Amino acid sequence: MICLPLDDAGVAALSVLGRLWGRMWFVAESLKSIRSARERTMLLLFPEHDKVDRYILNTFLGESHMKNLSTEVVRYRVKRAFATDVDGQRIRKLRKTAWDIRCRKMKLQLGKLSLTYADLLGV
Repeated sequence: MICLPLDDAGVAALSVLGRLWGRMWFVAESLKSIRSARERTMLLLFPEHDKVDRYILNTFLGESHMKNLSTEVVRYRVKRAFATDVDGQRIRKLRKTAWDIRCRKMKLQLGKLSLTYADLLGV
């Protein structure tokens, strides 16, 4: 239905999908299939990251000494788990994100309420 470059039908289809994805019931139904509360939280906190990125973030957040975990080890784990290759710069960026979460620098603002990502993820 959607092709590149976008035509009028593609724009209309994207518009319908955008309205559908913005509905709370659709998001809730989509998240029901994910069993782990941590995975659901990761998906909601990092919607712009794909499954591989969230896997790398979870890897770094699960390690007590993140800096001892080399980029090559993470690349190997991703290659084994997802049969895909990841560049080192992307891994370093995700390591920085995980470090910011652990240091409680990343916060979620909900009106006057401020929650750290570390508290939400149980890190």
